[in-house]
Amino acid sequence: MFARSLPFAALLIFLVCLPSAASAYEGPLFDAHLHYNPAHAHAQAVAPDRVGSALAGAGIARAVILARDDALIEAAMRAAPGVIVPFLDVYRPPADKDGWMHDAELPERMRMRLDAGLETGDWRGIGELHLFADDRHSPVFEALVVMAHEHGLPLMIHGDPAVIDRAYEIEPEAVILWAHAGTFPYPALIGDYLHRYPTLHADLSMRSERLLGDGFMPMEWLDLLIEHADRFMVGVDTFSATRWQEIEEHAGEIRAWLGQLPSDVAARIAFGNAERLFGG
Repeated sequence: MFARSLPFAALLIFLVCLPSAASAYEGPLFDAHLHYNPAHAHAQAVAPDRVGSALAGAGIARAVILARDDALIEAAMRAAPGVIVPFLDVYRPPADKDGWMHDAELPERMRMRLDAGLETGDWRGIGELHLFADDRHSPVFEALVVMAHEHGLPLMIHGDPAVIDRAYEIEPEAVILWAHAGTFPYPALIGDYLHRYPTLHADLSMRSERLLGDGFMPMEWLDLLIEHADRFMVGVDTFSATRWQEIEEHAGEIRAWLGQLPSDVAARIAFGNAERLFGG
């Protein structure tokens, strides 16, 4: 209806000015959300000495990798110096994902690993913590929020808004990376929380489908990413071995929606924000 009411010349200009779904971002990526763990057969999909080349093949220049196995992440880091930013994963077996918040011994185990560090350097963050509103008052969660802040480390949280509120009640200056832009990824809600908490950041892993829409980024997402261009990061989230094998495809999806942003905004979200937060 709108297009039909336009004169032909104006319609031509309107169509030319639409963002092109085919114009992908071509710069480097800093992936803020990758897993690499033996329990999920990641090492069988991509051997430690091939992690760096797998990232490079997807145009990922640097990456946060969440690791449960110190020896495994050390091997990957030695094979790709300066590429991997190691996050200390709180889980041991995958089942810990559902019950870690009730494990009273967890904070001490984490403290020992943080103090020991890695042969190739120090841990650079903690997470990913899966936590939802009913368990937000867990003493274990409180201890980890305090520990991360005391060590000057970002904390990655996979949780709903009530968990983010609780984290900032515990430590108002905590640096938090909200995985997947939250469990309720609605632009108005995310924008409210970014206004509310200046040290909150969000990765957009697993959100390419929402950001691409029917080939074009929905306007509410476009407005949100432009307004908060310094607070978002990208991520593939290799939660399975298959996603490691398909990392180039998933990185391509990210590049497709990045290409619909202003170039300076795309560069910050693709690389600059994570470099500033993690890359020193």
